[in-house]
Amino acid sequence: MAQPHRKPVGDPGINPELILKTAAELIEIDGVKALTMRGLADRLGVAVTSIYWHIGGRDQLLDSLVERLLGELSNLPAEGDNAIERIASLARSQRRVLIERQHLLGIAHERDRTPQLFLPIQRALAAQLAELGVTGTDAALILRAVQVHVISSAVMQFSAVRGAKHVEKDPSLWSDALADRALLEALQAPTDYDAVFEYALDALMATLPAPEQGPHQRHRD
Repeated sequence: MAQPHRKPVGDPGINPELILKTAAELIEIDGVKALTMRGLADRLGVAVTSIYWHIGGRDQLLDSLVERLLGELSNLPAEGDNAIERIASLARSQRRVLIERQHLLGIAHERDRTPQLFLPIQRALAAQLAELGVTGTDAALILRAVQVHVISSAVMQFSAVRGAKHVEKDPSLWSDALADRALLEALQAPTDYDAVFEYALDALMATLPAPEQGPHQRHRD
């Protein structure tokens, strides 16, 4: 079997960003336990020493992946014409990253970096809430509600995609006594997690004071 072409150490065709991107892809497919430096080198078509030269060993590689994720979560887009729209935008952006980087979150947790990962989004949310005049214990409660909603939704969606499948239309799961047939049919259909997320996010945003209400409407610090 032909061996993949191996670029020399320091070859400009290989760089830290490409190594980290490829490692993240392998982890997404096979999980972090299956990641080996040799397997990564074979995927890139380089010598293992080239990865060590650019990144370091496996621990340094995993630390670099966590730093990469931290950078991504520190620069989430907050789009919108007012604070409420920007809070919703931050929530959507965070959920997307959590779903796409689920395996990297596990690595961060093992390295006790989870608080650092979520601190930037918490600061961003707090700043937007302050713009609405929501501070103190009110802000803490709303901030945590948004975070719980985002994280729970991401975990449920990821579990639905990666977890064991079940038959949605198994008659034993439903009661024939349910009079609302439209409800029964809807509940038997696959869950639209995006729609559920947006519905609950809208409900959360509806509890916030309108931007034109002024900066001191909800201050209870």
